[in-house]
Amino acid sequence: MDSILNILTDEEKAFIKEYNLSTSDFYDARGETISVYHDKAKALGCHFVISQCQYGHRLKDRSGHCIICNTANISFQKRETKGGVVYVAVSGKYCKIGITEEKKKSKQESLNDREYRLNSEGGYASRDGWQIIKSWSIEKNVGKVEREAHRLLSQYHAEKSYIYSGSRRIAQEIFECSIAEAINAVKQAIQLNQ
Repeated sequence: MDSILNILTDEEKAFIKEYNLSTSDFYDARGETISVYHDKAKALGCHFVISQCQYGHRLKDRSGHCIICNTANISFQKRETKGGVVYVAVSGKYCKIGITEEKKKSKQESLNDREYRLNSEGGYASRDGWQIIKSWSIEKNVGKVEREAHRLLSQYHAEKSYIYSGSRRIAQEIFECSIAEAINAVKQAIQLNQ
């Protein structure tokens, strides 16, 4: 990817290094619209593109979001295609579909940590008693599986506010549906993305 290195500014190279990215993960999308570069970058296995943002930055994710303006877009983009664990958690009449990484821990340790966090600080969506009742380890596309399961359950979507680290947040990943419906949505999402 020497050609990518040649078009990056020193500031962009420093940013890529700081966030432990690789220039091989970038596609040169200068002069292309998002409808063109999204599919090209995806076909080449590139998570990011070089294309102007409204604030003058040029490093974006494939969906056109600036990764300099909002560095969270880096992890959002990368989690789409990597492996991990998809789980269904339940608290009362609500189900939550989420993902976690095994990293250096076992699957069970990762799930125990996630369950603990769901129940800390007053609980995710201001609910306590969250229990992870089903999980799947998958090798790739963990973020796509999660997003597809959410789409399949969209008619049951419920938004609840809660406090986390002193800030009010909106729980986006909860659904007022049966456990069976939540499990089936994940199974379908896995079939579509593996």
